[in-house]
Amino acid sequence: MKFNTRLLALPLLAAIPFAYSAEQPDYYDYGFIGGSLVYGESVYRQQDENAGFSLEPNLFYNGKYGFVDGSLANLTLFHPWFGLSGQWRFAEVSQDFDEIPSGIDERKGNGELGITFGTVGARITYLHDVTDVHNGYEVQLHLSRSYTTALPKLTLTPYVEADYRDSKLSQHLYSVSPTEATRSRLPAFTAKSTWVYQAGLIGIYDLGDNWISIAKVELEHHDSASPILQRDLGWAVTLGAAYTFNF
Repeated sequence: MKFNTRLLALPLLAAIPFAYSAEQPDYYDYGFIGGSLVYGESVYRQQDENAGFSLEPNLFYNGKYGFVDGSLANLTLFHPWFGLSGQWRFAEVSQDFDEIPSGIDERKGNGELGITFGTVGARITYLHDVTDVHNGYEVQLHLSRSYTTALPKLTLTPYVEADYRDSKLSQHLYSVSPTEATRSRLPAFTAKSTWVYQAGLIGIYDLGDNWISIAKVELEHHDSASPILQRDLGWAVTLGAAYTFNF
């Protein structure tokens, strides 16, 4: 059993405060911190490896001055539609997270800065590498909406996400050098720009005394022919808890 500690990105979860805003306006300027157990298979995990476990922190905040959504932070400059954004891109191709093909070098994570148009529940974000790891950029589109249910303490949030990765970022993640090809027996590959698609469903249940439980089902597809990508579809099931707070 392998565990890791990545930030759990909860795309567009800020829709939750708005779903409750008519009855509980204090859910604006709202956040939580906690942890989750994740079981799944990423697109990088070798075909002969079974699904694995990981531990991930939960981090979220949404308020007048911006939001924090996993590893993405946004400072609102013109409320509520425009802000300055920053993100730490955790290493995707790494033995710390998955059993990647033998002979493939791990890809470093990097810091990114950019801008966001929209709110945390419906946004377009541009992020550019500022740590000289690959000097590429990504454009993220996030859309979601929260729904109350017959259970008054349960909220469900379906979401979709599409990310455009330019050729520099794609080459950093997906290309296979001749040296790697010799070591791994995978074919050499030079990546071009790539699209990544995600969809999922997040459930939040109010446990009382400022505690919530979090459940999430997620699917992910990388539209690239890179041999590093071992699966067409990655999936994960998450279950955890978090402590909520208001400002």
